[in-house]
This record gives sequence, C-alpha cells and structure tokens, in this order.
Amino acid sequence: MPTNRFPDSLEKQSLRRRDAVLLEDFKTRVTPGGLRYCGLTSAEFKDVQVWRQHLKDVFAVESDTALLNDLDIHWRQLHLGLRLRVVPGDILDYLRGDSCPIFDVYNLDFCGGFTNPRRDGSSRCREAIRGLASRHRQHQSSFVLIATFNVRDRGVEQYDALLSEIRLALEGMANVDANLNAHEKTHATKIKLSFTYTCWHDGVANDFSVEFEDAFVYNSGSTTLVHFYAEFMHQPKAVPTPHANRDALVQLANLPLKRMDGRIARTELNPPPISRLSL
Repeated sequence: MPTNRFPDSLEKQSLRRRDAVLLEDFKTRVTPGGLRYCGLTSAEFKDVQVWRQHLKDVFAVESDTALLNDLDIHWRQLHLGLRLRVVPGDILDYLRGDSCPIFDVYNLDFCGGFTNPRRDGSSRCREAIRGLASRHRQHQSSFVLIATFNVRDRGVEQYDALLSEIRLALEGMANVDANLNAHEKTHATKIKLSFTYTCWHDGVANDFSVEFEDAFVYNSGSTTLVHFYAEFMHQPKAVPTPHANRDALVQLANLPLKRMDGRIARTELNPPPISRLSL
C-alpha cells in the first residue's frame, strides 16, 4: 500500500487530536448527527481514523490513479463504519466545479503552497476558498476548513500583494507597520497572514464570520508545513463588509504562529499587536 508522501510524526498526531476536539465542539453546535467530510485522505486515512466518531461519511478526491484501488482496499480493512465515496480528480478543480455538493468539514492537506500561482498570477486555492464560501452561502450552511501547506512555495509576489492589501485595509490603526513587518520575515509567517486574510475576506463577503484557532508550523521529514483550522459560521443576517469589519481582521493579524516540536507547542511569532488609535 502506498504511504503518505509526508510521513506521520508526533507533530501531525498532536494536531489531529487538537482538531478532533475542535470538530467535536463544532458538531455539537452545528450538526449533532455527524459531519460530512471532504478532502485528501491518503491511503492510510490517518485523519479519518482519529476523527471518525465525529463523522457521518467520507468523500475523498484523489488525483493519483494508482492510489484509487488502494483507497478502497484499505478502507475495507479498517472497518470504520462510515460510508466512503472516492472520486478521481484534482481536489481544487472539484471544489471549484458547479457539481460539487456542500460538506461540513474540508480537509485540504496539500503538497504545495497556498498561492502557487498560474502563469497569469491567479491561484486555484484562493479560487476554491471563494467558491466554498459562495456555495455555502447559498445553502446558509456553516463549515470547517482544515488546511496544511508546504512552506516551500512559489508565489512570493502574490503574498506581498496580499500583505499590501492588508496594510491598506488597516490604514489608520496603530502598529500596522510593525505587525506586517513581523509577518514579512519568513515564508511561513507570510502564509499565516495571507491565508487567514483570504478566508476572512471571502467569508465576510459571503455572510460568514470566520474564526481561526492558532496556526502551527512544523516539520515532516525535511519539509516544513503550516497547519490551519478555521470555522466559517453562517450569520442569519449579513455581516459587515470587509472594510467595515476591520476589528475581526485585526484579531487575525494579532494571532501568533505556533511551532509544534513533538507534542510541545511554542510560539514562533508573536506579532506586535495592532489596535485602534486613541482619540
């Protein structure tokens, strides 16, 4: 059976358990009958095994044709008691397609980075997030987005452009430059702020409040990864526009980036906090 490209580790195990606790709480508040899961599972189904008591069914999208048969075989061996459907294809293409249904939790464990731009500068990942928020708005349905990105990513220019957008959005508040300068120091910190900003912007534009837990950077073999957990909570009334809802963006910019070493979490970045100017 093929194994995960990024081997299992204490760090990944710790984050899975952290996310399991968060998913249990989300399920209790939003859909007690169990969560519909969509994502990239690997043939080992490690995340699904840890989260299985909170799930109702599993929808896996897999682009590796050689792996498709192994998914079915290993699933039968695990006896998890959940329904599984496997669709061949690219997860980002699927999420952006018109035929994609809605799910309760999306687990996007990428080998690549966040922006990873095409030649025209567009980003399929950013388009997928926008599509998810728009589709769930139509159904007035909340959801969880769990995402892991490879720090060794193309698209530095796109990160810098996003940070410039954030700088403009927070103009007039105190300590903006110091906060953004701290985020500009490493690729991981750029991903942390760029991804949270994109989710916040597209979520608010589609009537969601977006709540992030602490993001974590960790190593898997020789690869450095950044891991996110976000809840898109649908609001019965339209939330303020992104420009009017700057306080939520400030909270995201002020969030730390943690590092997971084994089972030990420490602070990688604690950015200078942004605040409103005193009158």
